[in-house]
Amino acid sequence: MIRLAERLLKIVKAVLGILKSSVKFIPRLIKQSFTLKLVIILFLIFIGCAIGIFFIERDAGGKIVTLGDAFWWLIVTVATVGYGDFYPVSAAGRVIATLLIVIAIGIIPFLAAHGSSYLVARRSREERGLEKIRAKNHTIICGWNEHIDKILDGIAAKGGQAEVVLVNLLAADKMNELLLRYKAIKPKYVHGDFTSEAILELANIRQADVVMILTDTAQGDERGADERAILGTLAVKSLNAKAKVCVEVLDGKSSPHVRRAGANEVVVHGEYDPYLLANAALAEGVVLAVRQLLSYKEGNTIQQRAIPGEYVGKKFGELTGYFRDKQNAILIGLCCVSKRLGVEDVLSGDYSMIDEFIDRKFREAGKEYLSSQFEIPQANINPGDEYIIKGNEAAIVIGK
Repeated sequence: MIRLAERLLKIVKAVLGILKSSVKFIPRLIKQSFTLKLVIILFLIFIGCAIGIFFIERDAGGKIVTLGDAFWWLIVTVATVGYGDFYPVSAAGRVIATLLIVIAIGIIPFLAAHGSSYLVARRSREERGLEKIRAKNHTIICGWNEHIDKILDGIAAKGGQAEVVLVNLLAADKMNELLLRYKAIKPKYVHGDFTSEAILELANIRQADVVMILTDTAQGDERGADERAILGTLAVKSLNAKAKVCVEVLDGKSSPHVRRAGANEVVVHGEYDPYLLANAALAEGVVLAVRQLLSYKEGNTIQQRAIPGEYVGKKFGELTGYFRDKQNAILIGLCCVSKRLGVEDVLSGDYSMIDEFIDRKFREAGKEYLSSQFEIPQANINPGDEYIIKGNEAAIVIGK
């Protein structure tokens, strides 16, 4: 009995040693699910049983004489394989073996069933757009309209590695059809109103790189789409001021309001249709050229490319030669961010009610985004060969 007590004491000490080495993980485990805690506890019990069997059986005259034998016996017993090559011969060893078998038969199937149920439930939540997105540096497309296919075609044609997350209130059957069409880029989906901060959190807005807000017609009604675009821009910028936000609006009069809310770029729905229609009648070649330059399926498109550092401070004509000779591209202009706006610049008296609303929203969120970060990008097309390249500019080219 004394000898058995000594062995049991050694077992207790071994288990305590394992627990002590794991103590730094306990605060983290408390925050995890019950299932994960149970798995950790079972793992510690299994390790303790293997060590206990080793101490008890190594001098009992059986086949378990090394720690390796004990762990092999543990694996075979838990898996209920029953090879019979190693087994305990002492009374204490058989008690531990019985405990281990009961646990293996009773709890492990429960964990397997629970794990399968969790995976099925998670898959179901993902299909319904209710699962938290874990992506980083991703692109979020808020809202839905007839342009969504062309936007996704463009992203697919670019071949970028950034993940795409769609946030809208589109019916589940239509959304699943869209996801299947673009399974090559594996877009993810969050179902909900993109003006809600909770829905944007599900899309992991805080770690997004680019956010597109479309004129939303998911519910079949365009009324109020521009107001929702303003609210969506405010919500995005309050959660992630560094994200690049591109917004589409129906009415050109809404463009200043969206910029005041923090949008980096604003596109007016159908803004250039009159120009294209006029040229279709008077100079059809212009329309053909524009269509090709704006299509991802054609060979040449309008692109933005970085300017090599050695050309900063040099003339535009020299940079033209570089792109023509080195990159087989035609330089047509430059893009820069040259004007920084303060609150006094963007909150004009012409739109006092909307200005006050936007100003109040930023102040409620404790943000000073407009006064410190908001910038208007500007394009400088064909500035002339003598124009001097600045450090904050990028090239606009026609290339393959």
